[in-house]
Amino acid sequence: MAAIAAHKLQIIRTLVETAPDAALRSLELALSGAGATGSLAAVRGLVEDESANRFVRNNILAPIVPLCAKRAEGQTQFPPAVLSRLWRALKTLEPTRVEDAAAKCNPWDLEQGVPELFDELCKVAAAGLRDPDNAAFDGVRSLCDPEELALCLQLSAIIRSCLPKLAEWVSRMSGERAAAARLAYRDACRISEDAGPLLLDILSAHLPDDWRILRVISAVMDRPTDRYLASSEVKGFGERILAEIDAAILRVETFDFADGERAGREAAQAAHKTQLQIVEFQQSVDVAKDGPWGRRLAHHKQAMAKACELRMGQAEKALEQALPTRPISMMAKKGSRGAAKLVEAPDEAMIRRAQGALAFVAELRSTADKAGYGSARTKILEKLNGRLDPYIEDVLHVARTGEGGDSGLAVKYLDVAAGFISYTRDDKTAEIVRRRAAAAIAA
Repeated sequence: MAAIAAHKLQIIRTLVETAPDAALRSLELALSGAGATGSLAAVRGLVEDESANRFVRNNILAPIVPLCAKRAEGQTQFPPAVLSRLWRALKTLEPTRVEDAAAKCNPWDLEQGVPELFDELCKVAAAGLRDPDNAAFDGVRSLCDPEELALCLQLSAIIRSCLPKLAEWVSRMSGERAAAARLAYRDACRISEDAGPLLLDILSAHLPDDWRILRVISAVMDRPTDRYLASSEVKGFGERILAEIDAAILRVETFDFADGERAGREAAQAAHKTQLQIVEFQQSVDVAKDGPWGRRLAHHKQAMAKACELRMGQAEKALEQALPTRPISMMAKKGSRGAAKLVEAPDEAMIRRAQGALAFVAELRSTADKAGYGSARTKILEKLNGRLDPYIEDVLHVARTGEGGDSGLAVKYLDVAAGFISYTRDDKTAEIVRRRAAAAIAA
């Protein structure tokens, strides 16, 4: 295969250097089988070099790496390109020290602790950003507030000392760990008055669930009251979580069943996250019923329970529309269970709506009891299964005998009903229904 022309290779190099991390990993995986020669080998070399470069960069600039990604409004964040431009400026300014730092990025060195050289390079970057005459950092200054980024880099040593302890701080806080958190906060405040809250914000970016930083705040401030916290320099953390809960309630209230299973599960997961956040608030903060946040939390808890109960209650109608029935007699009362109506093929749009509704009910399994709407969910499931069970028996009879409808359509509706019962009960029950359907067809 002919080699790639130099100008085209430069275009590819630019694309590789600017590709997101996920895209770069996909490229590396896709090109792993490329031979040692040819055009693909050259591209693979570029990808591997860039991956190695980012590994070194992300170790040296580790404190700010998660800040260069999309975060919630009000949280400290920088454009993704800041990382690559900052790294390029460092390599231009301190090529020898960067090379020495790269040599210390092997797993053996990192196991012995973070080399001081990493923090020294972060300090060099902070000083360069603050020096308007240092042209190497002009590209970074054009993307963000240089002073904000410089302060983040200046905190790098404190942040690195906290990161190995962070998982313990948010899982089981002890007196010793609380003392370490308070010490780190004080060290940050000595650098700048605003550095304490900034330290907490950066640490939250390193957590899988950033709202769990409330546990660290609780330790630093010795479990403050909500009235005190709502007027303190870190009130933004609590306000942001309350805003997230507001958004989650709205999402549950407005998500569309027509968007299918994924939408239903995501809405239920939002309700689950809200329950965890409310519990986190109550454990980390001394919340008073008449406090500024206590009143809001109580309202949020009631509003989410009401929204979930309302949406679960709509699942029965969605199920009826996906599995239509006909009255058994002209005298049947409105709303009474009838026989399966097998005159048209299953409606895919109605099936999708039912999947969205039933997935929502199913996904609330781990949340409903703790959040106060467990009994409502149990009653909804009883109603849903009370419709599915006789419907399945009715359609099985048609599939076996052909009496009361089209046996071919009966088989299709059986498959749909089996899918639905996997939400209201479990996959094992759904598999039993499918086996009975297969037996009916064979007979």
